[in-house]
Amino acid sequence: MKYLSILAFALVFSFHGKTQKVQSCDSVPALNSEILKVLKPYVGQKILRGECWDVLSLALNETHADWNGYDVFGTSYDYKKNCVSPGDIIAFKGVKFGGIQNGQKYFEEMEKHFAVVKEVKANGELVLWHQNTGRFGKKLGESSIFLGDLKKGKLEFFRPKR
Repeated sequence: MKYLSILAFALVFSFHGKTQKVQSCDSVPALNSEILKVLKPYVGQKILRGECWDVLSLALNETHADWNGYDVFGTSYDYKKNCVSPGDIIAFKGVKFGGIQNGQKYFEEMEKHFAVVKEVKANGELVLWHQNTGRFGKKLGESSIFLGDLKKGKLEFFRPKR
C-alpha cells in the first residue's frame, strides 16, 4: 500500500529530469520588453507565413533590432553562465527533450526551431512564444521547456541588440 501511495503521488505531481537552475536577469532589457510587447497581440494568430522564424523576423524588424536577417539574432551567450531574460531568443538545433510533465512521459524533438522566451522560472522552466509546432500549428502559442530535460542537441541563446 505504501508503494501505491508513492506511485499515486508521482502520477499526480509533475516531475522532470534533473532540475537545472536558470539564472534570471534582475531586469528585462528595454529592447526585450519591446519585443514582448510587439508579440503579445499575436498570441493565437498566425504571424506572416506561420513559420517559427517569422516570429523573430516580425519582432526584430518592428523593434529595429540589429540582426543579420537569417540566423544571428543579437549577441550569442551561454545560458549556463549568464542570466536569461524574457525577450531573449533561442535557436534549437537537433534538440531532443524527454521527461515527465503533469504525470505523463513526454518526448519532443526540434531539428531546427526558433522561439522567444516569454518568462524565466527558477526551476529551469522557460515559457516560450513560438509557432509552427505540433501543438498550435502555424499560430503563435505558449509552451514550456525544462532545460533539465534536454537529452541531446544544442540550444543557442541570443540577447537582441540595436
